[in-house]
Amino acid sequence: MLTNYLKIALRTLNKNRAYTLLNIGGLATGLACFAFITLWISSEWSYDRFNEKADRIYRVALTIINETESFDQAVSSVPLGPNLKNDYPEIENYVRFDQNDAIVKNETQQFYEEGILLTDPSFFDVFSYRLTQGNPKTALRDPYSLVLTESMAKKYFGNENPIGHSLTILLHDSTGRGLPYKITGVMPDAPKNAHITFNFLASFETLIASDRRQFMSSDAWGENSYYTYVLLKPGVDSKSLAKKLPQFYEKHIAPIMRKYNVSGRTDYTLQPLTDIYLGSHRRYEIGPTSSLNNLYIFGTVGLFILLLAGINYMNLATARSVQRAKEVGVKKVIGALKSQLVSQYLIEAFVLVIISFVLSLGLCKLVEPLFQVLTGKAVSISTSPGLVGFMLGVSLLLGLLSGLYPAFVISSYKPTTVLKGSFSTSAKGNWLRQSLVILQFTITVILLVGILVIHAQMSFIQNKDLGYSKDALLTLNINGDRDVETKIEAFKNDVLGTGLVKGMTTSSSNLVGGLGNNGINTIDNQGKKISTSMYRLAIDYDYLNVMGMKLIAGRNLSREFPADARTDSTQNYLLNESAVKALGWKSPNDAIGKPFAMSNRQGTVVGIVGDFHFNSLQHKVEPLAMLVRGDNFARIILKLDMQHPQESIAWVERQWKTHFPTSYLDYSFLDKKLNGQYQAESRFATIFFYFSLLAVLIACLGLYGLTAFATQQRTKEIGVRKVLGASVTSILTLLSKDFLKLVLIATVIASPLAWYAMNQWLKGFAYKIDIQWWMFALAGLLVVGVALLTVSFQSVKAALMNPVKSLRSE
Repeated sequence: MLTNYLKIALRTLNKNRAYTLLNIGGLATGLACFAFITLWISSEWSYDRFNEKADRIYRVALTIINETESFDQAVSSVPLGPNLKNDYPEIENYVRFDQNDAIVKNETQQFYEEGILLTDPSFFDVFSYRLTQGNPKTALRDPYSLVLTESMAKKYFGNENPIGHSLTILLHDSTGRGLPYKITGVMPDAPKNAHITFNFLASFETLIASDRRQFMSSDAWGENSYYTYVLLKPGVDSKSLAKKLPQFYEKHIAPIMRKYNVSGRTDYTLQPLTDIYLGSHRRYEIGPTSSLNNLYIFGTVGLFILLLAGINYMNLATARSVQRAKEVGVKKVIGALKSQLVSQYLIEAFVLVIISFVLSLGLCKLVEPLFQVLTGKAVSISTSPGLVGFMLGVSLLLGLLSGLYPAFVISSYKPTTVLKGSFSTSAKGNWLRQSLVILQFTITVILLVGILVIHAQMSFIQNKDLGYSKDALLTLNINGDRDVETKIEAFKNDVLGTGLVKGMTTSSSNLVGGLGNNGINTIDNQGKKISTSMYRLAIDYDYLNVMGMKLIAGRNLSREFPADARTDSTQNYLLNESAVKALGWKSPNDAIGKPFAMSNRQGTVVGIVGDFHFNSLQHKVEPLAMLVRGDNFARIILKLDMQHPQESIAWVERQWKTHFPTSYLDYSFLDKKLNGQYQAESRFATIFFYFSLLAVLIACLGLYGLTAFATQQRTKEIGVRKVLGASVTSILTLLSKDFLKLVLIATVIASPLAWYAMNQWLKGFAYKIDIQWWMFALAGLLVVGVALLTVSFQSVKAALMNPVKSLRSE
């Protein structure tokens, strides 16, 4: 009997190839899309969860509260970890990080390397990392000891054993030429699904040894430039421990604040390790973070696509079952039992969904390399047996639901009723299909509005005026090289010798997300003293001109004013507009001449610069003070002639080799660095776009199938109308209007839902677009247009059919 059912199922599917292809193609595509979205979400969710003690690891983060602002930051001070462990028995261990980029040299080559972490020996106790060579207890114990990842060991030493050898690193030394770091261990490359990434691990004792007096003094509490993680003992309640941290502040920090007459306070927060990547957006994060909202959005899109595919499948299956109602009637007349009819329908449905499931796995393997490039994640369906099982379960459930409806409903009809065709005009059958079409296109409109809003926001980001000219700016990294710092003026004179370089300036920090903050003192309009903190940028006299920044009050820092030059105790300052507002001054002009001190360096406000963005547009522009740099600096910025970009870069390279023959040249364009800030958002927008288009395609496949069914149901009606003189246009309108009504209803339902979802996404940006009415109108028009094209194909075909054939259809 089972073999007979399978033969009938395969013959039926083969006989109705168009229906079979639509059903299998739509469901397979939907399952594959859902699989990829699930893989992406799973990868994002997995961050840091590979650590065996992840549930007991917390980062100690700070909230700084002063007279003018309150902000959260990920960094803390060097003494924090040891004192927390000493004061609280609930803490089993701690580990600190200092993140750096630097030039790394061996005997024959040198490279600019990112991801150099200075850390404590406890790193291997707290986190689940292991050494393939070396002793984890001693590898990071001594100053200037270094652990390499396997890829770095291969890069610098090939197949030779690196243990005992040294690499020279320009890191935490005053020579400007680098110091040797002894290699004490080799470890596997760091996992990609960790918010802390690195290529080298150096001993944290190196940092302390470079200036032991500073890091052992009470002033070290004010240097918040490091990251502190604690491992709690088993069974410790982190919330109870967090309630004790204000006492820690009163014991260690409050006396120092009173000593220096600094107002405000610091609150400590314990951040669970597994919450950092998706839930932390503090200042100075140790690495790029993502957003939990993105997971919710993609999860919703994945469910939408799966729902669309399921609706398509059930819609086509139930619609097709109406055409087979007479077949059922005939079988019942000749003695078929209801159980036999139910079994036949279910087997046909299961055969179709199993084929769809197998095809979806093939699609996944075929498209997997492209998806990995698109997302930057090495995800694979092969390593996710649970996901494959879930997809199979969804397929079988859809087969069960789509098979049960016709099996039980149609098989329960009396043969006389079925053979008269009453079911084909069943109000219940029509209502179900119409409801499912409305749901399909509600989802489609939501996704199209999402595409429009996300595209508009990304376009806004790329084109917004940042307050300076970002084009044609080439940034050279100095990396602590003293040769460059001492010979910079000669290099500047020569590099500006032709028109290939239009201007040159230097600064202490990278403008894109690289500024630190310091405490400041000034007075408000009533002469009241203000103690707060703000961002700091040390520059030279040409900085504003080269960067194209606008001075809106006062004057620029200038060589003509000796007081502008930085000394140990004095320094004049430029502030931005946000600083003026934060400090309560009425206008930029009102700020000029006000006394101003940063890090106890007294001076005066001599100019106000228009606000410019030094963080991403996800953050508002915050108060900033600018001062003339000292002898040390970190960046050279060149404004190139972009009509001859290759010649300009080649000229810079030649001058660099002439003046600094032993120094490594590391450069990048500023606009590329800016775009890198939005890599996650850009990738999100691209993935959302492609999957939304696939969802629209799946919806259209279903609509095409239903249109074909509806047209076939009205074949005789069309023939009669044509005989009576109906035009092609009138028949097209007749067949299209019912579907277009459903699309319009879906647009009305979808608009408020889409507005809410996109408004939640835009909350992640301090500077954002307003959601406009035309986005909903355009999404609705696009859906109407796509639906009309889909319906028209079948409608025109039916309208052009010879009425003689139509009337002979049965």
